[in-house]
Amino acid sequence: MYLIPLALIVGGAAGLFIRGSTDYFAATRVVFWPIPAVGVALQALVGSGLGVPYPSLLAGISLVLVAITCAMNLHLTGASVILVGATLNLIPLVLNGYIPVTVDAVVNAGITDRGSIDLVQLGAARAFETGEETLWFLGAVVPVRWLNEVFSFGDLIIACGLANLGFRIFFPLRETASYYDEAVEYDQYRDPTQPDPFEGYEPDQSTWNVSGPDDFASVNEPIEPPRPQPGLTTLEGSAPIVPDEEDT
Repeated sequence: MYLIPLALIVGGAAGLFIRGSTDYFAATRVVFWPIPAVGVALQALVGSGLGVPYPSLLAGISLVLVAITCAMNLHLTGASVILVGATLNLIPLVLNGYIPVTVDAVVNAGITDRGSIDLVQLGAARAFETGEETLWFLGAVVPVRWLNEVFSFGDLIIACGLANLGFRIFFPLRETASYYDEAVEYDQYRDPTQPDPFEGYEPDQSTWNVSGPDDFASVNEPIEPPRPQPGLTTLEGSAPIVPDEEDT
């Protein structure tokens, strides 16, 4: 599975090549970052060929952890794409107990010919298609000859998301950009002999709430005139009340 780390490396290299900054990389917030670390470790363990028990279960847990992390980090560009790819890989794994692989894809990828297909050793969580699988087309059906590898559509989507993430991680998010722009301007006029009141400040969600169109709807609505209310002199079926002479 060289495509996954390769996509991340290529995306990051492209970002640095066009003048990305490692400062933005250092300021990137990853919510619950140990979760994807465990997921990647499990995936590497399954693909290591060490014969770990329950490889399909471990691969499924790995994909679930990656999907959860992406759902909690949608502020990162590319996380939503990775979430889609991980979900597509998880579906056939859950439905079939493994990732189905087509013989045509293996042959077209240049791994072997049809006469030697029985000698091919697939990954621990993969198995050749038997024709009885559910949603088999979500399995490993895409051959990539220059890598001699077979991928699923989910793998390719994850690779695109990682390339996008690797590229954008060296450029500012909206809140990070405003923070650094203000910080640079602030440092130009700050007295270096005085303590910095913003030391240790990290950008967070804006405290300014943007007004929506519904907030101004009441301004444009016409004001109805007040309805007449029965008073002391307008009670139906009664005469006006006249004060007594003693009271006056």
